[in-house]
Amino acid sequence: MNKSMTTKNFKVQDLIIRVAIVLIIGIFIWNGIAYVSDTFIGQEYSPLKHFLMALLTTALTLTLVQVALKWDKMKWNQLGQTTVKKNIFSFLLGFLLWAIPASIGLFICIRIGWVSISVTTDLNFLLQSILILFITVFLIEALPEELIFRGYIYRYLHACFPHWATILLQALLFSLFAYCIGAIYSLEQLQFIPGFAIILGMLRAISGNVWTSIGFHAAIMTATQILGSTHGHFDVSGMFTLRFFAFILLPSATGAMVLSFMYTNYSWSKKEPLR
Repeated sequence: MNKSMTTKNFKVQDLIIRVAIVLIIGIFIWNGIAYVSDTFIGQEYSPLKHFLMALLTTALTLTLVQVALKWDKMKWNQLGQTTVKKNIFSFLLGFLLWAIPASIGLFICIRIGWVSISVTTDLNFLLQSILILFITVFLIEALPEELIFRGYIYRYLHACFPHWATILLQALLFSLFAYCIGAIYSLEQLQFIPGFAIILGMLRAISGNVWTSIGFHAAIMTATQILGSTHGHFDVSGMFTLRFFAFILLPSATGAMVLSFMYTNYSWSKKEPLR
C-alpha cells in the first residue's frame, strides 16, 4: 500500500479536505445560530435563550458529524469513544481533573489574598443557576466543540500525524474557529484559547477518549461563566489570576500527570490509521 494512504484508502489530501469541510460548516453553524438568536430573540442575555441556542447547537453538530461519518462509512466509536460506561467514566475523570486542583487553587488564591470573592445572591438560586448553566455549557460548548475538534478533526488528523503534531494542528484550527465566530475579542482571549485547545488535545490524546476533554471543558467553562458579571451571582477581584493559576495551570499540570500514570502505553509519536 502507498505510504500516503491510510487503511481506508484515503489520501492525505482527502483527509485534509474532510477536516476543512467540517471546520467551515461548524463556523457557519455557530455564526448562523448567533445571527438567528440576535435577530429573532434579541442580543440581551437570558438563561432560556442560552439554553435554546445550546440545544440547537448540539443538534446541528451531531447531524454534521453523523453525515460526515456516514459519508466515509465510519462509526462514532472511531472518534475517541468506547462503551457508554467508559465514556461516563472518562467524562467524570475529566471533570474531576479540573474540579479538584481548581478548588485547591481557589483556596490558595483566596488564602494568599490574590483573589477575593463575595456571593451576592441566594444560595438555592445560585445552585439552581449553576446546574442550568452546566447543562447549557455542556450542550453549547463542551459537547459540540469537543466532538468536532477533539473528536472528528483530531481523529482524521491523527491518521496522518503523530499525537504531538495533531495536538498543535487542532489547536490552530480551534483558534481559527474561535476567531471566525467572534470568540477572540480581547488579548486575554487570544492568549487563552490556543493554550486551552492544547490542554484539551493533550487530555484527549493521553486518555484516548474525547469524553475526558468534554468533562474538563464543561467544568472550567461553567465555573468561569458563573463567576462572571453576566450572571450577577458573585463579586470577584483578581479574576485573571484566578483563571490562570487555579483554573488553567494547576488543572492542566495535574491532568497531564494523573493521565500519564493511568495510561502508561501512551506514545507521543504514534499515528493511528483509519479503519
